[in-house]
Amino acid sequence: MHVNSLRSKREVRAFTLIELLVVIAIIAILAAILFPVFAQAREKARAITCLSNMKEIMLGESMYIQDFDEEHSWAFGWAPNYQPWWQQVDPYIKNKNIWLCPDDAWSRGSGVIPVTYSQNFCWPPDGGWGANSLTGEMSPAGSADASITSPATTIFIAERPNWYHQWGYDWAAEIFWNYSEFTMQGGGAYQHSGGGNYAFCDGHAKWMTLSQSHQTIGNQDNDPNKATLQSYGLWPVGMWDKQQ
Repeated sequence: MHVNSLRSKREVRAFTLIELLVVIAIIAILAAILFPVFAQAREKARAITCLSNMKEIMLGESMYIQDFDEEHSWAFGWAPNYQPWWQQVDPYIKNKNIWLCPDDAWSRGSGVIPVTYSQNFCWPPDGGWGANSLTGEMSPAGSADASITSPATTIFIAERPNWYHQWGYDWAAEIFWNYSEFTMQGGGAYQHSGGGNYAFCDGHAKWMTLSQSHQTIGNQDNDPNKATLQSYGLWPVGMWDKQQ
């Protein structure tokens, strides 16, 4: 009688197949709920690291300006060396790791130093490259710091991830408000949770949607010539325009 009683108690304490299946189902449901949350948390951490990179780069840029007559570095560099702007600014930073956004997953090959960030600079619609050209009027890259009237709302850096964006080449040194590579799905404008990180001429950096970067600042649309060029995609809009 005593042995049968113990056996009965053991049978009561054991899990049934139904109970095991219920537990497994609960674990699967919890995993389905929590894994996306963990993924979002990891993405948020990568986006914050990217913002930190941008702030460090702008700190280096500010030191560069002090040494070069209050003028910003220029995307493709100056004669005779024509070094891309990241090579001009890096001596003030001395950390090549910050030039890569953690969300930039493009493969560049072995032994290559990847670069993610590009300067806000437009190819000259009038064929001129000097300070008095249309490009000099619209783009902060390579311009005098005093010519940027609203540095806190003027974009200086945006993300341009691609396989050819790397240390030894200046193919992707510039970025403009309507580049298809930038605005396509998966491009720099959507690099972080449907938006992108931007650094501004005053040194701060923040996340924005592409449409937010296009918001009109001040009296930008009051210039009919500028509005005409905007309709052709040749003049920047919103925070991409240094004339605000």
